[in-house]
Amino acid sequence: MSLSQDQTILSLLLLLAICGLVAAYTSSFEPNLSPAVSAANLSQISSEVRLSRAKRIAIYNGQGVVKFVVSIAHPIKLIEKEHSFWFFYNLQSQYIPTTIPLYWWSFWNTTTFVSTARQLRKGMHATLHRDDTRRWVYDTIEAGMAILAGNERGANCLLRSICEISQLPFENSNIYSEILNAVLIPTADNVAEKYINARDAGRAGADCLKTYDNCSEKTWNLLTNINKLNL
Repeated sequence: MSLSQDQTILSLLLLLAICGLVAAYTSSFEPNLSPAVSAANLSQISSEVRLSRAKRIAIYNGQGVVKFVVSIAHPIKLIEKEHSFWFFYNLQSQYIPTTIPLYWWSFWNTTTFVSTARQLRKGMHATLHRDDTRRWVYDTIEAGMAILAGNERGANCLLRSICEISQLPFENSNIYSEILNAVLIPTADNVAEKYINARDAGRAGADCLKTYDNCSEKTWNLLTNINKLNL
């Protein structure tokens, strides 16, 4: 054999000897228990420790959907079998299950559903950030309307505008209409409550003229004339 082969064999034998010594040492190792911690004490300590686990409950963490599907299938047979097909009528409705477990006895306890709704609403508002940009735009519009009217009544015309446009949004396909719809209709409840109330009043079909009758007539007529020129 060559010198390199001899060195390889010696290295393998040395590695096997080291592994044998380690195995023999670990198998013969016995822990030295002090009198304070004897085998009896260890068994007593282990008996005092009781493992416990909470009851397992299947909770959908917002990742699943409960779906109800009703469908009717009708075969359409043609002369050529390869060209035949099926015609489907499909009706489905899907629901997102709550992340809070509900039990059958909760149907007789209305406070359970009230607290569940409050927790869900609280979590939604926690993730809803305030729209500072929209608030700045509304403050600027109110200041401009107050200057046009010469008094504070001009600022109330913004609430009437939100009410009117929320009730009947602009449908003309131009950039001016899209901007007015986007600015004057709050899409989320992250602005002042007075703007949200104006939007909800318009969507509910309220009489915006009577609801916000303190709007300056001079400012409102000016806004109406400007809209007629641009729309």
